[in-house]
This record gives sequence, C-alpha cells and structure tokens, in this order.
Amino acid sequence: MTALSIPRIRARKLQPSGLIGAVAGVLAAFALWELLSRTDVLPSRYFPPASTVLQTLAEVVITPTFWTVVGLTVQSWALGLAIAAAIAVPLGLLLGASQRAYRFCRVVIEVLRPIPPVALIPLALLILGATLQMKLLLVVYGAVWPLLMQTIYGVRGVDPQALEMARAYRLTRLQRFFTVRLVGASAYIATGLRISATIALIVTIVAELVGGAPGLGNDILVAQASGADALMYALILVSGALGVAVVMTFQRIERAVLFWHPSQRGERG
Repeated sequence: MTALSIPRIRARKLQPSGLIGAVAGVLAAFALWELLSRTDVLPSRYFPPASTVLQTLAEVVITPTFWTVVGLTVQSWALGLAIAAAIAVPLGLLLGASQRAYRFCRVVIEVLRPIPPVALIPLALLILGATLQMKLLLVVYGAVWPLLMQTIYGVRGVDPQALEMARAYRLTRLQRFFTVRLVGASAYIATGLRISATIALIVTIVAELVGGAPGLGNDILVAQASGADALMYALILVSGALGVAVVMTFQRIERAVLFWHPSQRGERG
C-alpha cells in the first residue's frame, strides 16, 4: 500500500437483523446505566438514572427554545461543512491531478493538518468573539482536511489503464479529468465528506461548549454549571443522536448517488 493509497471506508446498509441488534444494544446500555445509578455504583448525585434523563429529555423536546438551540447547532454545522467542501474538493482535485502542485503544497498541508481546531479557540474568540463566524472558522478548519486528503488520494489512485484508454480515444485533458479522474475519485470524495460531516458536528459542539457560542454545547455547559445534571445528560444524548443522524444520512446519500460504483453494488448484493 502506497502513501497515497488507503482503503475506502465502505458504507454498510443496516439490515433488519442489524437494526434489531442496534436497538437491543442501546436498550441494554440504558438498562445498565439505570441499574448502576439506582444501586449507587455510579453516584446518583453525578449520574442521574437513565429514566430521569429520558423524562427530562421528553419535557425539553416539546419546548420551542430547545429546537431553536438545535437549529443554531445544525446551522453552524451545515454552513461550515458546505464551506469546507467548497474549499477541499476543488483544491484536492487540483493537487491530486498535479504532482508539481502537490509537492509545492505538501509541507504546508502537513504542518497545518495535525493542529486540532480546539487549539485555535482562543485565537478565534479573540478575533471574532463567541459568534457564528467563530464557529464557522473552527468547523471549516476541522472539516477541510479529511475531505481534502481523501480527494487527493482518490484522484491519484485512478487506474492508469483507464487514463491510457481515455488518451487512446483522444479525449482532451479536460474530458479525461471529468470522465476518468473525477468519476474514479467519487467514492473517496463521498467517504471524505462523510468523515468531515462527523468532524464538523463535533467541532461545532465543542466550539459552543468551550467558546460559549449559542447552541447545544453552550446549553450543556449552562446545565452543568447550574447543577441540572439530568438536563445536561439529556442534551448530551441529543448531541449523540445528531451524530448518528448525520452518519446515517450521508450513508444513504452515498448509496443513492454512487449506486453504480462497485463498492455499493457489492453492499447491495
């Protein structure tokens, strides 16, 4: 396996048996949580029973304020991911198709890529304050790298024989780019987009939690500071549910758009 050849993460369709197993696993986790809290193995002062948390969640989700807060988080996530995709995909296509451009930018990418978005929170707060712009800066920074690298890997991993065949049919360089390179890299781009979507949500909530910007993360912090532990855990569960929804949504989109790709045909079979 070369440095620019990594296996694609393939989206697996959740079969009915898998769905039943997933639900059973969640129910078992809640039952264990309830048992440990009721028996005070986990101090109930800090770990309220699962039933209390779920009851609090049921009371919260019917309030308009809750959905406003969730909307702020989803808005930041969606905008940040869209901006990251608009930057990463064209740049990745360019760097993947041009060895010279990749060598020119490689050092800069390798220096910036390992820096976690959390490390930029003090600087972002100083410049932009606890605003939507602050969250977008962090989300774009965190989400752009996986998608950029996956796009580069995808373009550089296109079968050379396919390119030679395109040249034999006398396709122009632009035609070869769109019909061979872009199509060949599409599965990698889809995987990168799915990974970046998850990272974007994590960074959004962390920016709200640490940076104080409005959203789910900030409400979790306020609940913790005010001693409303059940509400805090309820909002944490909502954050986890959003993450599951993001992953499942992008898996479905990937299967629908790339139905023709061998990896998707294999999963359907």
